[in-house]
Amino acid sequence: MAIRRREAGEIGESAGSSPGRKPVAAGQPCGSLARVLARIFKEPRPEVLDLGPLCGQTVTYLAGRGARVSVEPFDPPHAVAAADPGDSPPAPPPIRFDQPDAQFSLVLAWELLDFLPPERMQDFAAEVLRVLRDGGWLFMFSRMSPPSGPEQPPRYRLLADDMLVRESTQLPARRRYASSTRDIERALKGFSIQGVQLQRNQMREFSALKV
Repeated sequence: MAIRRREAGEIGESAGSSPGRKPVAAGQPCGSLARVLARIFKEPRPEVLDLGPLCGQTVTYLAGRGARVSVEPFDPPHAVAAADPGDSPPAPPPIRFDQPDAQFSLVLAWELLDFLPPERMQDFAAEVLRVLRDGGWLFMFSRMSPPSGPEQPPRYRLLADDMLVRESTQLPARRRYASSTRDIERALKGFSIQGVQLQRNQMREFSALKV
């Protein structure tokens, strides 16, 4: 799917149209997240899994909107060391969430995919599929930039359905990988990519539907 770059003025229009919109402090507009939330909140009590570093205000906000929120601070696995010549490569550790099958309407992965070794992206996507209901959503970010040095995975604080704040954490720094949009789409087997938006800071927003 081609990336759609936001045009001038589009952010303000998206922000003003969100049903969960309230007067808030300055934050980063995110119309694609608002559209996903609008869909899941058609359910009487949607279940949301937040995989990022814990942000209590985000949990409180979603619960106030009527969601039942579970939090799992997923720690991305490191790359598997290369095998010595003549040895079989070691088996990578499984990626497993401590959550039941087909439980959630939405999984918020934030920027976790960028901290996964590229060869583990499909394993991660398969585990998200396991915990999502049919018709459930995955929402995440991925930076469109060259590989960088170690970074601390950030957390996201929701101010409104379409407004959030990216915050630093004190988590251990991890290597941040760079993946093309095409590689990410290939890794999301079992999903239908519903939107890819490119922010001005080169962060991509991915919204994907379990089909």
